[in-house]
Amino acid sequence: MEDRSWQKVDEWMRLYGDKIMRAVYLIVDDYHLAEEITQEVFVKSYHSLQAFRGEASPYTWLYRIAINLSRDYLNRKSKIKFLPLLAEEEHLDTLSESLEDEINRLTTGKKIKECIDKLPLIYREVIILHYFEDMKLSDIAQVLKQPEGTIKSKLSRGREFLENTMRKEGLVDEEE
Repeated sequence: MEDRSWQKVDEWMRLYGDKIMRAVYLIVDDYHLAEEITQEVFVKSYHSLQAFRGEASPYTWLYRIAINLSRDYLNRKSKIKFLPLLAEEEHLDTLSESLEDEINRLTTGKKIKECIDKLPLIYREVIILHYFEDMKLSDIAQVLKQPEGTIKSKLSRGREFLENTMRKEGLVDEEE
């Protein structure tokens, strides 16, 4: 059974690993930490495989784990100071070319990424999952364990916050 469990998790890593890594990176904004959290997602999924009842798809179940681990990190980060191991420029140099290009393309530039980072976490998660991970509202509701109506509301409010932030940064015209 143990071999089959690792095979299942290995299959999920190949299918969803890059997507989960991208989502975690967009939430925690640290490539090396995103790598660690992504690895932890799959280790945790292996240890919790017996609890996976198939009520959600593996995709949404893994995203739920990723979101929870990212939240845990952000909560701990606010309480603990970490010494950076490398300068931010060195972090970016270690990104694989294709992933870095994809992240840059998806966020359409550093300024928009900074605007997204300024969103409160409850809106940032929904914006990232909907626009960058192309998740349907029903899937986001499963991942975040919230009613679909709540997700719609958060998405709407998140868009408002993002538009206002982008307007302040001069990325959106006042008339738009």
